[in-house]
Amino acid sequence: MVVDQSPGRHGDDDPTSIVINTPKGRVECGRDDIVCKRLGLSHKASSIILEYQVPSQALMAHHVIHVDLTGDLAGPPDGLGAVVEQLRQLHGAWLASIGTEQLSKMVENLWTGKAKHLQAAKPSQTRPRRQRVQGIPPTARASKRTKEEEVRKVFNDVQADGMGDLLSLAQLESFMCDYLGFGRAEAAAFLKRHQSGAVDGVDFDGFRKGYAELNPFMVMERKQELIIRKPGSLQGQQINLDTLDDCEVYVCDTTAQVFVDVCKGCMILLAPCESSVFIRDCEDCTVWLACQQLRTRNCKRCTFYLYSKTEPIIETSEDLSFAPWSARYPKCTEQFSKAKFDPQRNFWNALFDFSGNPTSSNWSIRPIEDVVELHLHLDEPEALAAPPDSAGLASVTYDLLCQEPLTSGDCGQGVANIPQTRPSLPKAPREQVQVQTCIIRDDGNARQLGPSHLLKAC
Repeated sequence: MVVDQSPGRHGDDDPTSIVINTPKGRVECGRDDIVCKRLGLSHKASSIILEYQVPSQALMAHHVIHVDLTGDLAGPPDGLGAVVEQLRQLHGAWLASIGTEQLSKMVENLWTGKAKHLQAAKPSQTRPRRQRVQGIPPTARASKRTKEEEVRKVFNDVQADGMGDLLSLAQLESFMCDYLGFGRAEAAAFLKRHQSGAVDGVDFDGFRKGYAELNPFMVMERKQELIIRKPGSLQGQQINLDTLDDCEVYVCDTTAQVFVDVCKGCMILLAPCESSVFIRDCEDCTVWLACQQLRTRNCKRCTFYLYSKTEPIIETSEDLSFAPWSARYPKCTEQFSKAKFDPQRNFWNALFDFSGNPTSSNWSIRPIEDVVELHLHLDEPEALAAPPDSAGLASVTYDLLCQEPLTSGDCGQGVANIPQTRPSLPKAPREQVQVQTCIIRDDGNARQLGPSHLLKAC
């Protein structure tokens, strides 16, 4: 099968002939040699895909017809007819056997798909605002095995006074973003994944399929998603992040315990955890976290911007880098105070490595040139809105990176008798360095996710 992406190109000497580019070279044939077999649409590429044969050349091929969708939600500026006429001029040989009505319907289908995508991504200005959940939310035990009557009860709650059998983006945002404390991107992603066919809304069957995603405490098997838990959304409970790929996760509420497992290429913020954060089998992640104690196992090439009340522990991990806490988000100061975390006593560089050896270190101190300060702005009702703050922790400097580690005498090195090799201090910059700032906004706008894209833009 040949994918022919050249335009409707005629032969050099004969305007009635057509040139087709194939992997083996150029093939020239007459317009009447083309036999259209099937037509399809690619909404992602804004294109019509035409499958055709050239029997005289024993050739089966696809021809890609790009459709210009420039314009607003109302439709093409000059109407569908003008678009169809332009396509016939550019791709006449391939479209000769395609009726105008059929071609118009395909262009209209592409345009409708674009309009729905733009409408879904458009911030909802009219959604009813709800108060944040008090106590444990009704979706705390949401899973794929939840009984239908329980799912129906929540579906009706989301629908509230809405009409019809579909949940709109505004209703999803009101329930997910305001009530549960999720981010707007999650509401938009839920709509996109579970909407009812081509209709811009989620029916009960779609809602039931996605119901497990509404569990605030279990974030599992996600790829390239933006996930937020706002202040007050977790009520000091445990949260699990499991099998995430190229995701951004911003947990802005205090927790009792956190488990982060099998995450790759993710950016993660963890607000104060009153006990331990366990990070296991993760690769290429960037994590801002505050905790009683950090414990890592089997992690590779991860960066930690850390506040730790006690000595962090790493095990069977390699190529880790550390720097002091470097993040701002709403109510950060209040949460540090609630957890009784003293900003002036940070054990970020007092690591104990259970896989330590006498000749090299499995971790390093991040150079000041590579330090990134995270600023997170949340979409909240006026009563809950607050600017980002940093709990009184100063911005990272070169001197701070070079400070001596604190000691508590509680890490147990004497019992373990494992050699510890501290990394070298980072080189002093040749000139004064201003720490990079990475600003995240919970505005629902689509963008590329993960540290590989976002940190390059900071």
